[in-house]
Amino acid sequence: MLVTVDWIKENYKKFNEMYFDGALPDIEFKVSRAKDTWGYASFNYIYEHKKLKTIQPIAITISNYYDSPENVKQTTLLHEMIHIKDYVFHPEHFVRNGRRITAHSYDPHGWWFKNECNKLKKFGWDIEKYVTKQEQKSSKLSESAKENLKKKKNEALACVISSEKMTYIIKTDINKINDIKRTINRTAKSNWSIFLRGEIKSIKFYKTDNESFASQRSCMTKLTGQRIMNASFEKYKNNLKLTEYKIAA
Repeated sequence: MLVTVDWIKENYKKFNEMYFDGALPDIEFKVSRAKDTWGYASFNYIYEHKKLKTIQPIAITISNYYDSPENVKQTTLLHEMIHIKDYVFHPEHFVRNGRRITAHSYDPHGWWFKNECNKLKKFGWDIEKYVTKQEQKSSKLSESAKENLKKKKNEALACVISSEKMTYIIKTDINKINDIKRTINRTAKSNWSIFLRGEIKSIKFYKTDNESFASQRSCMTKLTGQRIMNASFEKYKNNLKLTEYKIAA
């Protein structure tokens, strides 16, 4: 199933009464298409007289990137509700003496979270830090996610900049060809010579049939990529199923 804002709201209200004594506050509910985050509980930092005072829970967001059985979506919601409880009753986990608590000092999925998960186990809920393999196996890509991935694969390109010794691969797409070429040309030749251990010999674009590569963020003005030795490029090219893409001069 795919969730709606109304579904999240109804289940939040029901679970709040059943498992949290109705103590969780009214918050916003959102639906996203995030790939890497199945759910997310957000909060704001609250300042008083320009000094950091505490936190306030804001919203729970559930992703529809995956089409999952209802119990998987409910498990995700309960996971995020535990975080909301943490925000409400233990703001000191996140703010102390006017300072933000870093992840090194407090793990939101640490001992407190695990204790709360154990409380729900007696009701048959298996809440974990990450989505379980069983939950992943029972889920599939939503139709919108399939269409989006198909679109990304159709548009994805690898920009390959080569010198005599090294190759630099940048993920971009068809719509950003001119932008990324301008960015490359604006970078001083001396910088490229140092970076690639020699002058640029060629700049080529390749189509890819690799879903993982195609789904990466496309670069335009920031030339973020991977630098490899020329001797390794053929293997890299085969792994990404790259085929040269001819562009107009």
